[in-house]
Amino acid sequence: MDIRQEIRKLVPAGALGLFGIERTSAEPLGDADLTVLFTDIEDYTGLTDRLGDRAARELVLVHDRIVRAALADTGGREIKHTGDGIMACFASASRAIESALSIQATSHAWTLTSAQPAPLRIAVGMNAGAPIVDGGDLFGTVVNVAARITDCAAGGQVLVSDVVRLLAAGKGFQFRHHGTRCLDGMAEEVPLYEVVWQEDARSADASDERARTAAA
Repeated sequence: MDIRQEIRKLVPAGALGLFGIERTSAEPLGDADLTVLFTDIEDYTGLTDRLGDRAARELVLVHDRIVRAALADTGGREIKHTGDGIMACFASASRAIESALSIQATSHAWTLTSAQPAPLRIAVGMNAGAPIVDGGDLFGTVVNVAARITDCAAGGQVLVSDVVRLLAAGKGFQFRHHGTRCLDGMAEEVPLYEVVWQEDARSADASDERARTAAA
């Protein structure tokens, strides 16, 4: 079986570049929507200032291992590294959410067991739609909104657009309305939803941080 030929039959031409298959030009994916996910290390600039370049870089490397392992387990594809985060895409909104929850659970467990001087808190945001595929990268409103949603997320939080929430309906996820935000560069307000993954863990993070501050 010619696997590349089979992929050409199943995947719109605009998405072929994601599979390393040549195409003639960039084009919208049409019906083959993707869920775009961004991660971002909370307050990375502040961490670098407090911990120094080397320790902050170690946190990035841990982040990368955690995120890439989650992508591998859930069928996600890394598009690019953003310096203190990763941009990825999924063919399924529910798999993207599964990946985000895995990232949060693993980073939380790492923080509890690590001797590092600072916790690893990762913000995750996502949106779904038909991006432009060009040169192995993704562009367009879908990507821009996903990035802006990530900017709204705190470390340990997963925020999604209403589109992602609806696509993942009935898959067992719990969503909490996070308000309607006017995202930078967007003309219309966007309703945001938080994926509830382990509220007790996030509360414990806050308690631990307060305890460290009080002891300092």
